[in-house]
Amino acid sequence: MANLLETMGSRVVIGDGSVAAYLYGEGVPLGRSFEGLNLVDPDRVTVAHRIYLEAGAEMITTNSFAANRWALKRHGLDDKANEINWKAAKLALGEVGKSGAWVAGCIGPSGLTAADRSGLGAKSVEDLFRVHAGALIDGGVHAVLLQAFADPEELEIALGAVRELHHLPVIALLASGREGTLPGGRSWEETCQRLRSSGAEVIGVAPAFGPSACVGLMKRISSGPGKPLAAYPDAGQPEFAEGRYLYANHPHYFAERMSELPPLGVTLLGGGSGVSPAHIRALKAKVSQLKPNPEARPAVEPKREAIQVAAPGEKGKKREESILDRLKKERIAVVELDSPRGLNLGPFLQAAEELVKAGATALTLADNSLAILRVANTAAATLLREKFGTTCLIHLACRDKNLIGLQSELMGLAALGHRHVLALTGDPSKFGDHPGATSVYDVNSLGLIDLIRQMNEGRNSAGREIGPGAEFVIGVAFNPNSKNFDAQVKKLERKMERGAHFVMTQPVYEKTMIRKMKEALGPLGIPVLVGVMPVISSRNAEFLHHEVPGISIPDTVREKIRSLPEGAAQADYGREVAAELAREVAEHFRGIYLITPMVRSGMTAPIVREFLKTK
Repeated sequence: MANLLETMGSRVVIGDGSVAAYLYGEGVPLGRSFEGLNLVDPDRVTVAHRIYLEAGAEMITTNSFAANRWALKRHGLDDKANEINWKAAKLALGEVGKSGAWVAGCIGPSGLTAADRSGLGAKSVEDLFRVHAGALIDGGVHAVLLQAFADPEELEIALGAVRELHHLPVIALLASGREGTLPGGRSWEETCQRLRSSGAEVIGVAPAFGPSACVGLMKRISSGPGKPLAAYPDAGQPEFAEGRYLYANHPHYFAERMSELPPLGVTLLGGGSGVSPAHIRALKAKVSQLKPNPEARPAVEPKREAIQVAAPGEKGKKREESILDRLKKERIAVVELDSPRGLNLGPFLQAAEELVKAGATALTLADNSLAILRVANTAAATLLREKFGTTCLIHLACRDKNLIGLQSELMGLAALGHRHVLALTGDPSKFGDHPGATSVYDVNSLGLIDLIRQMNEGRNSAGREIGPGAEFVIGVAFNPNSKNFDAQVKKLERKMERGAHFVMTQPVYEKTMIRKMKEALGPLGIPVLVGVMPVISSRNAEFLHHEVPGISIPDTVREKIRSLPEGAAQADYGREVAAELAREVAEHFRGIYLITPMVRSGMTAPIVREFLKTK
């Protein structure tokens, strides 16, 4: 058999389309494991390989794109990962026979979110790819195709796992955004160099939005003599009709666009979803006579500078002062006031006015805390600023918005001039007042810090420039009441490494905890706003202690308030406990975070006044 890399150095090699996508087009429903068919219906898989070979494919890929243990687990097949991948290799090799065609073991992304990967750790993720690749290599594949990885970091992990096992040729394909951006604003040149140095003999692209993007993307990839390039785009964007994803059948258009790539040195051409045997047949006919010309490759496209245009009315607009700048000069009191559950904003605005008059440095608004529906805190904060001129600190939870929604919200905040954001993971939806709602969690609080920091750097998570950088002041949460206090400190340190500017703690109810936080967090050098929340009754104290995560109220406090008559006596005691805690905070910290219970501003306003007057 001819050497694959040597052949790619002298002529164009034609690959196949996605086996799983072909099987889907033949009626296999999305709910099934396409890779599981290797064991239960191998004839369907071999027919797919045979038809692509008959269409002209010279390198076919195994039916194993999502055959890692994590992805197979949802089908109850995680214990069969080795068997499925080994069988995938054997089925493809059996169809190739003595034809001289190559078989590439196909490995797709893990299916884990960035937050999932962070939780599992790099070694566990690498193990997923190691098992995946090991069975394919044991099955006898000639190369490994790492296909359609949107995250360069995950692609490097997969590449490292393969390289530990064998030195087969590795083809590494990036699935970039529509505008040719990579996550985190990564440089194409740097990413390609890292993939080369990690052992990828062939690098390339696999855009999900069709072949027209390939030329522009390939111009962003640096190459050199003897460094093959590949392109495996989808057929285009599918239409969802009658419960199925359908691709327009334009094989000749696909072939026409792909024929623009060999002059740029691209010598391996195949496809992903929607690329049928008809597409491969048309591609083969169109490019079989073309000769690759790596020397004719244009220079890597320079990064375009963004043109900055001021928004209407932006000139002369007063920039919101950072609460951190205030903290350097004086004590600050940030007071939480939840936006209302309905559209009657009267009590909410009255409470806000009382707190502003008491001297609150900023009002902070939760993001549907405890997964209970409220008026959007962005809208409420904008109303408060317009009515009272107050600074607002806006909580942003990962629960309710996907990656696009979170970034859109952040850009909206920046456009409105809000600077202060508290990055939170968020309470799960099923525990709130809409248990049927879906929790998103595309990222956790650490990932959200990354998003905000990138906005400050003038780019979104896909790497696209968004104009002048935002000026967000990034707050994070700290739970001192956790059973593992030291683990919370370590977590805070990770948040600081990501770019956190200040920390707000869960409410504390013991003076000793305030002193413990001073000892543990003081050396970190991050400004701390200590949480204090008055309880309004015995019932409220019991609820907070037993049902709200992160809050622990001492037995002595709960026993004392229980012994008092219901009503004003219990509320007065709750306020006095909070005031005493605030005095302790004043001895050790310059900032306090007061949580107003149930819009009862009278519980927190006096504490604000006292705290700010403390010498």
